[in-house]
Amino acid sequence: MTAGAELVERNDEAAGAGPVVELDGACSLSRERIGGKAWSVNRMRALGLSVPPAFVITVEGWADFSARGEIGEDIWHGVRAGIAAVERGTGRIFGSGTRPLLVSVRSGAAVSMPGMMDTVLNLGMNEAVERALAAETGNPGYAADTRERFRTQYRETVLGDPAGAVPEDPWEQLRAAISAVFRSWDSPRAQTYRRNRGVSASLGTAVTVQAMVFGNLDEKSGTGVLFSRNPNTGERATFGEWLVGGQGEDVVSGRTTPRPLDELATLSPQVHAELIAAADLLERDGRDIQDIEFTVESGTLWLLQSRSAKRSARAAVRAAVAMAEEGLIGTDEALNRVTADQVRTVLRPATGEYTGTPLARGEAACPGLASGVVVTDPHEAERRAETGEDVILVRPTTSPDDLHGMIAARAIVTELGGATSHAALVGREIGRPCVVGCGPGVVAALAGQVVTVDGGAGSVWPGRVEGKPVDASTLADVGRLAGWAGTDADRLAAWLDARATDVSVKVDVASPATVTDIPDLDLLRLIGIKGRAAHDALAAGVAASAETVAARCEQLVTAGWCAATPIGVRLTPEGRQHLDGLLAAERRTVDRAAIASVYAEFCDFNGVLKEVVTAWQMKDPATVNDHADADYDGAVLTRLTDLHGAVQPLLRRIGDVAPRLARYGVRFAHAVERIADGDHAWVARPVLDSYHTVWFELHEDLIGLCGLSRADEAAAGRAH
Repeated sequence: MTAGAELVERNDEAAGAGPVVELDGACSLSRERIGGKAWSVNRMRALGLSVPPAFVITVEGWADFSARGEIGEDIWHGVRAGIAAVERGTGRIFGSGTRPLLVSVRSGAAVSMPGMMDTVLNLGMNEAVERALAAETGNPGYAADTRERFRTQYRETVLGDPAGAVPEDPWEQLRAAISAVFRSWDSPRAQTYRRNRGVSASLGTAVTVQAMVFGNLDEKSGTGVLFSRNPNTGERATFGEWLVGGQGEDVVSGRTTPRPLDELATLSPQVHAELIAAADLLERDGRDIQDIEFTVESGTLWLLQSRSAKRSARAAVRAAVAMAEEGLIGTDEALNRVTADQVRTVLRPATGEYTGTPLARGEAACPGLASGVVVTDPHEAERRAETGEDVILVRPTTSPDDLHGMIAARAIVTELGGATSHAALVGREIGRPCVVGCGPGVVAALAGQVVTVDGGAGSVWPGRVEGKPVDASTLADVGRLAGWAGTDADRLAAWLDARATDVSVKVDVASPATVTDIPDLDLLRLIGIKGRAAHDALAAGVAASAETVAARCEQLVTAGWCAATPIGVRLTPEGRQHLDGLLAAERRTVDRAAIASVYAEFCDFNGVLKEVVTAWQMKDPATVNDHADADYDGAVLTRLTDLHGAVQPLLRRIGDVAPRLARYGVRFAHAVERIADGDHAWVARPVLDSYHTVWFELHEDLIGLCGLSRADEAAAGRAH
């Protein structure tokens, strides 16, 4: 049996497949083992689409390379067998002076990391191959261009030297290129991207080796990218770009200016029709918007990759609704496809037109426009919002126990604080227009008035000022999603946040850590800090199951210390009085000098945390962070990780001084773990036990143990 036959036979026993596998449509290995690139190639071949032959070195091959520091001989044997399989599929010979085969060598992690790792195209090129291609095509210009592209890319990617000597031996080129692509998993840009996206470094990358097709061959050749739906709007219309005479990276690199895809329809109607049909098939198969890379070689279409497309907030909402209505996905899946932040983004109105003088000015903390009647108590804000009234919450400053009122309000205004205040940080996370630091007396001056808050301009205006309306189609899509969720459009974002919290708690509360006897002080204090909270939200804070917390909350309600509401429990006046007594007793057991010392140290770190969260939310005072810049986000997450490491000794001392506070260390660690897993909502989302949420609750507990009040601390500038 030949080596190539052995390679093909391995596909029949996928579970035990070796580190090199042919991508002939029959490979059943998972995306995690062969990476997204190879999985896409194999799937497209299984669907009968026109895809150049290829094979993959699996993630196990990367692990072996990482351990050895070089390609092992068993893997190299598989690579040579893989090339033999590609030769049979193309009728070309690698390194031959007659009908030569050139290949691409591409990275392919299980998680898409576009542009982060290395690729080498046109590999196998040398002087003899250039002459053979020129003779075969009668186009020496194409052959010379292809060789120059190869030398430039090989020097940049493999040699790291723009003047380096490129080996003539194609096999030497191939071994070095595969090694370079494996090493690119740990390149600085890839590491930054993984930190930003929370991708584990242990996942590794596969390497796909595929026969080259040439968009630079002649005037009937080119390369392009096609989206099965518009990634900006979500409309069901193909959207793409095309470059005549281009190859591989030309379109996606941004180094050249491509042309609209309509020009391909004019140049080659049949190829364009085949491409549109393939896009439709791939979208139905993947049940999502597809981002498709393709090449046309002398009028023949070749598909190179298809993956789920990145999209705008508007496109995410439109596509989710449309695909559910088309029967492509279910309504529950449609809700899973949309985030609370995307809903808030599409519903955010633009700044209005004003005349006269504003009622108040302050610092712009979160952009957006909202109108309503001013209320000054978070409980009243929640109560009136539940009746359908639009309310604006105006407070001297806010604290964690105001959260339920902040969520209920259409906008938030404070007398004190700046861009890193509690009101600003939470307002940005829950998508509420927010103006902070308007000055003393604003609460009394605005109470009961109907006002409009312009969070982007930092101003509060009398009456209702109309902004540019959200278009009707967006409102209709959000309405459909809200209907499937069983809520209304204004509450959909909060519903999605709550759903995320429910899922997180169910997954992360481990039975060995369950506490079956939660002290009154622990649970009442957490309820008091949160203001109002569901059982799931309380469970993480006391390291117990939601069922245990529910049972304890029933006991507290029976005792009269808590009251049940549709969205969680809150303290009654009697419960607050009982809690005050418990806290006073706890303070008597704590070393006052020691707690004052750790609180002073905490305040030093507090400013850093606020700066980090502000940087995560805003690139500068006028620019909301859209999280599109991986390098920027990665740097901010590194600052958060560094802070987390630096604060560990303090957290241990806090636990020694006040044992009830020891569990904060576990809660911080859990938030960091979720962030590292890629769920960046755990940086600062208030409805989760996020890093920012836990930090503010610890701050509140330290204030209380020091015998201070939040009002006093806010006035001193330590607790806005």
